[in-house]
Amino acid sequence: MFRSRTQALAALTASAVSLSLTLSALPATAAPAPPDENGPIPGFTEANAGWQRQYEKAFSSVPSPEVARALDAELSREPGLTTTSGDWRRVQRIVEHFRSYGLKPEIKTYYAYLSMPKRVSVEMTAPDRRTLPVKEKRHPWQKHFDDVIPGHNGLSPSGDVRGEVVYANYGRPEDFALLEKQGVSVEGKIVLARYGAVFRGVKPREAAKRGAKGVLIYSDPADDGFTRGEVYPKGPWRAPDGIQRGSIAQIQLAAGDPQTPGWPAVRGARRIPPSQAPMLKGLVPTTPISYGAAEPLLRALKGAEVPKEWQGGLPFPYRFGPGGTEVHLDLENTFEVRPLWDVVVRIPGSERPEQEVIVGAHHDSWTYGSSDNLSGTENVLQIGRGLGALLKKGWRPKRTIVLATWDGEEYGLFGSTEYAEQRAGQLRNAVAYVNMDGAGGSRFGPSTTPALDQSVIDATKEVQWPGTDGTLYEAWKKQNDGKTPIGRIGGGSDFQAFFQRYGVPAMDLGSSTPGSAGQYHCACDDYYWMSHFGDPTWGYHTAMSRLVGIAALRLANADVVALGYRPYAAETAKYLADFTEEQRKRLGSVVVDVSRSVKQAEAWQAAAQALQARADEALRKGDTDAFRRLNAKIMQTERDLLTDAGLPGRPWYKHQIYAPGIDTGYATQRLPALYDALFVDKDVRSAKEYEARLYRSLRAATRTLAPRGDG
Repeated sequence: MFRSRTQALAALTASAVSLSLTLSALPATAAPAPPDENGPIPGFTEANAGWQRQYEKAFSSVPSPEVARALDAELSREPGLTTTSGDWRRVQRIVEHFRSYGLKPEIKTYYAYLSMPKRVSVEMTAPDRRTLPVKEKRHPWQKHFDDVIPGHNGLSPSGDVRGEVVYANYGRPEDFALLEKQGVSVEGKIVLARYGAVFRGVKPREAAKRGAKGVLIYSDPADDGFTRGEVYPKGPWRAPDGIQRGSIAQIQLAAGDPQTPGWPAVRGARRIPPSQAPMLKGLVPTTPISYGAAEPLLRALKGAEVPKEWQGGLPFPYRFGPGGTEVHLDLENTFEVRPLWDVVVRIPGSERPEQEVIVGAHHDSWTYGSSDNLSGTENVLQIGRGLGALLKKGWRPKRTIVLATWDGEEYGLFGSTEYAEQRAGQLRNAVAYVNMDGAGGSRFGPSTTPALDQSVIDATKEVQWPGTDGTLYEAWKKQNDGKTPIGRIGGGSDFQAFFQRYGVPAMDLGSSTPGSAGQYHCACDDYYWMSHFGDPTWGYHTAMSRLVGIAALRLANADVVALGYRPYAAETAKYLADFTEEQRKRLGSVVVDVSRSVKQAEAWQAAAQALQARADEALRKGDTDAFRRLNAKIMQTERDLLTDAGLPGRPWYKHQIYAPGIDTGYATQRLPALYDALFVDKDVRSAKEYEARLYRSLRAATRTLAPRGDG
C-alpha cells in the first residue's frame, strides 16, 4: 500500500418482484440479517429502501470464507511484482475469475518508468568486514522464491558509495535538525534510519539535502519485531531477516508514471526526461535492510548516546555516530519503461450509466502479497461474484458500477493514476471511489472525505463482524472506547488521483490484525502468514467484501446520493480557525487573515443543511425530477474544492482541503496550500493568494448547494 434510484415505482416493483422470486436460487450461505430489515436507508425513498435491502441481502449471501481462502491460495502462489511475468499471470487469473462470474473484464495497459534491482550489495567495512544479507531466508512452503526480489527501494538512484555511518532515528526533518543541534553532520556520510513515522521517501530526501552519500533504511524491532511478540514463522511479527521493500518516489509531489505527470502513460505518450520528473528529484542511493543486518552497524557506532525517544529495540545503547562503523553500498538499478496491466469491469447502470461508482484495489505486490494487497483484490473479486449472481437474475444497478484491480501501486500509484488521467473527462460524473488496501483483519480502519462519513457508519451496521455476536459497527465502537473514528484521506494508496486531483469523493476501507506491520512488504507476506495469523478463518475478508459491496450498492442505487456536506463545512471552518492559531504560535501574529473564508465555510454549512432538508422533502414525495437536480449539486460540490493552479510547488495536487503532508508523505495535511505556502515556503504573498483561491472555492460550493430550482 504505499485505504439514486429514479425509476417509476411500477418499473421498480417489476424489477424487485423478479429478484424476490429468485432469491432462493442464490447460494445458501446467507449473511446474518441486518438489525432492521425494514428500516430506512439515507438517500432512499421508503419504498425503494425495502427493495434495496433485498438486493443487499441477496448480495451478502454470496461472498464466502471458502472462496476467500481459495483465491488467496491461488493468487499468492508466486510473487506479483508489477510488470513481471508473475504479475501478468496474476492478471490472467483475475480476468478468468471475473469471466466465470458472468462479467466482462478488460485489461488496460499503461507504460511506466520504474526500476528493477540488478545488483544490491551492502558491506560493513569497519570495524569489521562482513557482507550483510539483502534477502530473507526461504521457508519450505514458499514457492518461486527465486522470483522474490532482494531488498529494493523502488526508483532509488544507482550508486557505489562508501562512508561512515550516522544514525538518524526515523529520518524526519526534526531528526536531522536534532543531529545538527548535536553537532553531528551527515555530509559525505551514509545515513542509517529506521522505518516508520513518515513515508520512506522523506528519509533520503532529507538526507540528500544535507549532503549524505546514501541511505540505509531498516525495520527496528521496537516498531514491528521481536519486542512486540513472536516473530515469523512462529508469530506475526517481523523476523530478524525480514526486509521492508518499498518505493521512495516522491508521491507527496505527484503520483503515477514519473515521466507523464498529469496525462496518461499510454503507448506513444509524451515523456519528460527523468531529470525533470518531480517524483524523482532530490534522492540519493537508498536500500532497505533487516534489523538483523542493521544490528552490527548500530552496535559498533561511536559518538554520544541518543536520547530515549531515539532508542530502538536492540539490546544495547544506540549512538549517533559517526565513527566506528563504515559501510560500502553498491546499488545497480536498471530503469526502463515497462508495461503494466489494470483489470477493469464495468456493470452499466440502467438509468444513469454515465454516473459511476468505482471500487478498486491494487493487485501488484512486492513479494507474495497475501495481505498487501491480495486481501483487497480478493474482496473486489468476491464483490464481482456477488454482483454477477444478481445480474444473472435480471438485476442491474441504477448507476454504473466499476470494479478494478490496479497494477503498479507499490511504485507510486501507477495503474490507478494512469486510468484516472486517461478518464479525466468521464470522472466528472463519478459519484465516488471506494478503495481497499489491506482489507482482511480484525480491526476496522476507514478514512474518507467528510461527505462520506455517514455512508460508512450506516454500512457497518449491516454486516456481522466475525468473532462477535454483533455488527461491525458495534465491534468498531468497542475497539475504540465507544467511538467510531474515521480518518481523513491523505496519501499512500490508489484513492489519490481520484480524490486529490479530480475531486471524486472517496473512502478507503481497510482492516488489519495486530501484527500486520510485521509482514509489511516482506517475503513473509504470504499465504502462510495470512492463514496462521492474519485471518485464519477468512471471515474478516468475507465481512469486508460484504461491507464494501453494500456501500457501493447504496451509492449506485440511491435516489439522492448520500453525500453530507454540513459536517464537511463545519470541519473546514475548524481547520481555518486552527490555521489562525498556528500562525500565532509559530509567527507570533496573524499574517494571513482567513476570517472571510471562515464566514464562507459557515455559509456553506447553512446551504448544506438547507439542501438536506430539501432532499428529505423530495424523498418523502418521491419527486424524481428533484432527485436529478439535487444529485447534480451534490456531485459537483467536492469538485468545487479543487484549484486549477494546484498546490504550491506541487501542481499535480489540486484539492485545497486535503493532501499528503509535504514532510510526511502519508499523513493528511489539512488546508495544504495555506500551510505549504506559509510554513514550508515562508511566502506570505503566496499564502494570501491561496487564501483567495480557497475563499472562491468555498463560495462556489455554497452557490452549488443553493436552492435554484432543485425542488
